[in-house]
Amino acid sequence: MKKLFLILTLFVFGYTNAQGNGQFVRFDFVKTVPGEQYNQILNQKWKELAQKRADEGTITGWDTWWRANATPESEWNLLIVTTATHPDSLNAGGGIQRIRPDYSEMDIELFNQKNAAARKIVWTRVYVNKGLNFAGNEGETPTVPAAAVINSMKTDLMNDAKYEQMENSLNSGDLGGRLGWGLLKRIDNYGEEIHHNYMTVDFYEKMSDIMLSRVSTGNIPRQLQEVIKMREHKQSIPLWLGISVRPTE
Repeated sequence: MKKLFLILTLFVFGYTNAQGNGQFVRFDFVKTVPGEQYNQILNQKWKELAQKRADEGTITGWDTWWRANATPESEWNLLIVTTATHPDSLNAGGGIQRIRPDYSEMDIELFNQKNAAARKIVWTRVYVNKGLNFAGNEGETPTVPAAAVINSMKTDLMNDAKYEQMENSLNSGDLGGRLGWGLLKRIDNYGEEIHHNYMTVDFYEKMSDIMLSRVSTGNIPRQLQEVIKMREHKQSIPLWLGISVRPTE
């Protein structure tokens, strides 16, 4: 009886531990303007502000990801990802004056104009982490590898709980060529009319590993077939890492 109880305890703990770190994640999909040097603004200003917010404990991470093979016709070409332990923290602690206290009102206005001219925020989406698998990770915001794929998914709202359970089960062990995996549930909008209600993220060491992962055309494992039946896979988009900020230890 004790042995059975131990097995059940380990199973429940293992599944609970696979449910992500409970963090909130904001995706800002950005269209940059050619010639306006938004990358410089990111590196010289917003990276510094993100580091300050992370060191203060307001956010737990801030990353910029460039969309692979983006063209001038693409709706967006840059993804900015902010993570925090509470949704209110995703927008807290901002403002350029926090890192440039010597700026006059005119300086701030000129910077805001330059920033606005260099990019357009196309969409903002907010998610909660429902699954996380990184080697050696114990629930913290992981240090991300250099390449990733985001996969937008649409599920039947009646089966959300079962879908989360099956995705976590499918991705709880060996990830093959992937270095990490995450499952995000969208919470900024809800209902049948939205484009997607879940996002999975696959992390890789380099972009060529993403392409190699798509070479095989073998039979789909039965467990994956069951997950596929529960979701509509809208799109997969590869990304390469630009900037990554974590709290200074």
